[in-house]
Amino acid sequence: MSIRSQEQVALLIDYDPGSAYSEAYHTLYANIRFNWDSAKSKQHTLLFTTPSAYAAQSTVAANVAIAAAQSGVPTILVDADLRVSGLEQRFGLGKSAGLRDLLIEEALPLQKIDQYLSQTFVSGLRLLSAGSSAAGEGASLLLSAKLQDVVQMLGQWLAETEAKPGLVIFNAPPVLAGPDASLIGALVEQTILIIVKGRTTRTQAKQAQEQLQRAHTNVVGIVMLDV
Repeated sequence: MSIRSQEQVALLIDYDPGSAYSEAYHTLYANIRFNWDSAKSKQHTLLFTTPSAYAAQSTVAANVAIAAAQSGVPTILVDADLRVSGLEQRFGLGKSAGLRDLLIEEALPLQKIDQYLSQTFVSGLRLLSAGSSAAGEGASLLLSAKLQDVVQMLGQWLAETEAKPGLVIFNAPPVLAGPDASLIGALVEQTILIIVKGRTTRTQAKQAQEQLQRAHTNVVGIVMLDV
């Protein structure tokens, strides 16, 4: 799917519901939902990543999360880029404990999860930030056995606190920057690769797809950003 806009870094909430920009993200979210098994009532998990660094990548994950929440789906957006974090700034939130802090917790009781989640200005959308002192710390933390526990517990928390199935969206670092995206991708249901026209080379896209496939990641689609 292609998303075209002169404002690739803008959040969906800044646009009229009927705008082309808003419609593109709601259509993308609808396409994602088509891949869900409607016969199974459960929490869903999704990963967004790019082959190489692109600043607006996190906006794609944020906008899909907003579209999901606006559609009535309880949503958690996870800033899993422990190298270059920043989703909390996009939502006007201050620094807080987040994913990094969960990964270094000795014990991780389900009841403590909500202490790490920040309610955003979008009803039904919570943010799990990268966490304190996140810069520069990537795979060393994500290699922790607790990563799988965190992924499972976020879904379990949604199941116990919401009346309907929810969605957990992870924003990961670029695939070719290290193993981070592959590590998370192996634990979630769906992965979507973001390609940037004029910036992502054919070689980078192919290498990223191959790396994700080696990690047994379920790549269900590609989003083209036409800048």
